This record gives sequence, C-alpha cells and structure tokens, in this order.
Amino acid sequence: MISAFPLRAAEVIPPIGAPVCNHVRFYPAPSREQNMVGGKFNGSNVSATEGFHVIAEIKETPRTGEWTDLVFPNNKLYRWLRYDAPPGSHGSLGELEFYSGARKLDGFRYGTIGDLNGRGWRYAFDGDPRTWVEMEDPDGQYAGLDLYEQATARTPKFLPPPGGVDPPLTVELNELTPYATVRYTFDGSIPTATTGEVFKKPFKLDKTTTVVAAAFVEGWAASPPLIGTYLIGDDIKPGLSTLHLGNTLTDITAQFPMYARTAGREHRYRTFTIPNAATNLLWSEHAQGRKREWEVNLKVLSRIDDVTLQPRNFHIEEEAENDRQFIELIRAHTPDVQPWLMVEWVERERGRPSDKGVVPSTEMKKVFPALTWEESMAAMLLYVEDVQKVVAAKDKGEKPVRVLPTSLAMGWIHSQIEHGQFPGAKTTDFYPLLFRDGVHPNPNGAYLVDLTWYAAFYRESPEGKMLPVGTNLTPEQITAMQKLAWDVIQNYPDCGLYEEGKTPVEKPEFSPTARAIKEVTPITLSSATPGAWFRYTLDGTTPTRTNGYVYCGVISVRPGMTVKAVAYKSGMADSEVTDASYIVDAPVTPPRRPAPKLPQ
Repeated sequence: MISAFPLRAAEVIPPIGAPVCNHVRFYPAPSREQNMVGGKFNGSNVSATEGFHVIAEIKETPRTGEWTDLVFPNNKLYRWLRYDAPPGSHGSLGELEFYSGARKLDGFRYGTIGDLNGRGWRYAFDGDPRTWVEMEDPDGQYAGLDLYEQATARTPKFLPPPGGVDPPLTVELNELTPYATVRYTFDGSIPTATTGEVFKKPFKLDKTTTVVAAAFVEGWAASPPLIGTYLIGDDIKPGLSTLHLGNTLTDITAQFPMYARTAGREHRYRTFTIPNAATNLLWSEHAQGRKREWEVNLKVLSRIDDVTLQPRNFHIEEEAENDRQFIELIRAHTPDVQPWLMVEWVERERGRPSDKGVVPSTEMKKVFPALTWEESMAAMLLYVEDVQKVVAAKDKGEKPVRVLPTSLAMGWIHSQIEHGQFPGAKTTDFYPLLFRDGVHPNPNGAYLVDLTWYAAFYRESPEGKMLPVGTNLTPEQITAMQKLAWDVIQNYPDCGLYEEGKTPVEKPEFSPTARAIKEVTPITLSSATPGAWFRYTLDGTTPTRTNGYVYCGVISVRPGMTVKAVAYKSGMADSEVTDASYIVDAPVTPPRRPAPKLPQ
C-alpha cells in the first residue's frame, strides 16, 4: 500500500538493524589532544553540509596515543554523520570511526576541502593512527560519512526498466517501502518531500522522457534518487561509443551516458583508468596487469567513435609517445576513431610544473608562472597543445588527434564566480559549488565537464538538451553552464567547429591601459565584439588564435612586461594584434644634497 503522505517521524521507528549512530571512536593527532575538546559529532537528514544536530560532544581532553570510545544515547536515524572540529583546531584528528552499537558503519567518506602539508581529511579514515589531519584553515573543519540507502527508505525501482521502446509506454514504480511516499519528476530535477508528483498509479509516456523518483518518510533523509531515461520511438537520436583513458579525473564523467540519454542519445561508454596514473602506467597495465579488462572494453565497444586520453606527464616526448601508442592500438580496432587529449584542471594548491612556468612551449619563447587559477588553466592547455604537436608529427591516422579544452570551462567559471557573474553564487563559492575535495569535482562540476564532452563529441550545443540530473544547480546556473560549455567548444579552433569569417573582431582593449606599475597587476581584456575570445603573450611573441595563452579572465602582469593580444570568434575574422606596455614604475630618487662644509 502506498501512503499518500509521509507518516510523522514519531510514528516511524527505525527498523531493527538500522545504522543508528550511538557510538564513535577517535584517535587524536599527536601533541594536539587538547585541540579536540569542544569537537562535536552531528547527524543530518538534509544534506552533507546542512541540517546537522549535535548527538555527542568531546568535553574532556582525549588520552595521548590512545583510542577514545564515546558512547551516547541516540535513537534517531541519520543519513549523514559528521565530526565538526572545534574552531582554531585545524582538524587535529588521527582517526575517526562511527558505530551503531558494536557495528562499525561505513559509507561515502567526505570532508572539508584543502589541507596543510598534504594532511587532508582522508587521513581520518586511512586506518593508520600514525597519520593525522591538519588543515590549512583553523576553523570550519569537518569529516563524515554518507550512509546512503542504509539510512533511508528503499529507493524505488522502475518497471519496465529504462531503455529504447515504442510508444505508448506504461511505467510503474515498485519495491516501495510500505510507509513511504514516492514522488517523481519529468524535468530532470530531484523530487523533494514537497515537489514532484506523488506516485499513486502507473503513468504513461509517449515521448523520450527522463524520470527521477525518490521515497520519503518524515524525519528520515530522502532515499537516493532513481534516475532513468526512456528513449521512445522517433525521438531516439544516433548515439556514439566512446572509450576514456586516464585516472580519477576521467572517472568523474561516469554519468556521461546518463546525461547523453537525457538528450535522447543511446551512448555507449567505457573507461580504462587507474587512480592518480599518468598514461605511461596505463600503457604498462593494458598489456600486463589488466590486459583482460582492456580486451573486454574493446569487445563491448564493437566500434569506438571517440577516445579520450588525459595527459599529465610533463616530459612531453614521453607523454606523446604513450598517447600515440594507445591511439594506434585503438585504430587497429576502429581505424576512423577520433582521438582527443583532454585538458584536465589542476589541484587547489596549483603546484604543477605548468603552474610554476617550467614547462617550455613551442608557441612562445618564454613562459611564466601562473599566479591565478585562470592562468593555471591556460598553462595546462599550453602543455597539452605541445603534446598534441609531438603526437601529430608521427601520426598518420585518418582523423588527427584533437584537444578537448575542459580546462577553459573551469577557468571561465572560476572567473565568473569570483566576479559575481555566475547566477546565484557568492564570490567564494567556486569550490563549495563545484568540488568535493581539492581536485575532484562534485556532481555540479562533473556536469560542466560532461557538457563540454557532449558539445565536442556530438558537435551541437547541449543547451536545453542535457538535463542536470543529480546536481543541485538552479535553472539559471544550468543555463549558464550549458552556454559556457558550448562557447568553449565552438570557439576553440581545434575542436573542429570553428568557422572562418570575413568581418574582423574588434581589437582587444586593456584595463588598466598601458602605464607604469610597481608590482604584479591584474589586467583584463575586452572587445567591442560581444563574445570575443583572446590569446595573449608576455614575452614579445605575436599571438594568434592558435598560439599563446588563452585568456580566461585575468592576466598577471609584472613590471616591465608588454602584453600582446589578439581577439577572435567563430564566424568572424581575427582582430589585429594589439599590445600594451607596463613599464617599471621606479621610485623617484631625491636630489642629492651637497655635503656640508666643515668649519675651517
């Protein structure tokens, strides 16, 4: 029987065996035991960051070099469990474990973004008391578990399961928790306890539709959403088969097939990844340790339309050779495959060789350290473009390797957020909105990456097509991301969508204009042509639309530099190259006073 409304929390007792947290164990960081006093253990049924209630508190200094067991009364079931460190403590935690009685709980582990000396929140869950958490910011530090469906009503199931079908179709939701209310949507949004249609009987579909459903019991967290797209009749569009090589930054696109389905495409997707791996390790594994997995990938994908590789070995010749080897291997399977080199983003600390300005470029005589996130994104692109050039020198394939500039989307959205130009976001929201740690995007950030992939692979704008299922973005943010992704892919010439034109783009304008400066000064570029893109150099080299740093919203100019820039836009001719010199503003030397005459 389906309840029309959720039962009240008092009427629903957690079932026997439910993971009700009433016991925690923790181990303090060495010589920082006092820093844990005032730390709180909290539970929430709202989200990983909101709606928390205190269920226990550390009131005494933990013993040095020992585990502390804290047992407390609690009969409320929480999906999200979290330790909140006291203000000023920098985290100061060696190990953390949550229990229900004597049963240790586990789930998705998460924590605050950032660290000090590499001691991030992952060390709270690594099982080794000799390692500990030490965060850069003294306040606001936390780590916790998401128990998912262990602590919610059962996620409903579709009957029949999503797939390609002929209309009309009747869909039912089954395997329901008897006392839960189930709601569903057709617009890609995740239902809440008050939004979406209440499921009372099977519903009919006569066109391609994405259905999202969730179960609700008052006082409990909502179930994880059930997401499925039914591709119906003439609405089904041709789909691609793609293979993706890399590491966990490639893995964040795991939902890409789902997103492509929301656009009406039956997309086939496989990965071959190793955490933190560069391409050389993947090459070794494909032929040795994981040869069987590699063979299965090629068997499942009867053809491969697009393959992505993820360069990150800054020995460019080595990276290019490994990329070329993989491309040739895949061409033996599908000769007309389109290879892509995906330009990844960098870590929050921005300490890569490309950030430090020590990776030479064939596009300029001299490169410089990246002083902002935006410049780091441009520097990574510059590195991958040089990898591409080395691959191309030996490549004889039917389709030349292309560059997939995801870093430009990351650079521009950072600029938009930081300058208050991204809808509904505070200027400090870049990491909270888009990332789950210092380098891995959350579903919102992954959606932006997937939008760029869709635009590049399917050669069309994702606007109004790819539903943002699984994100918590507002409609305005969704539209802004979709437009940004299309703008990036359409205006990056190597993606193959750029069109030449006859009317030139208006020339770049500098703000502030050329002048004497005493210190590093942020410079912005603009053009009277709306939507213009820019490439620039800092070493006197003449930029073109394919040479130089791609502008992502700011240039850090040092005293004595001359900035040269060109503006370009798909469908138009390039602007003239303009420059601005920022000479050294030397301090004025006061006139020397004549030496006093000594008395005779």
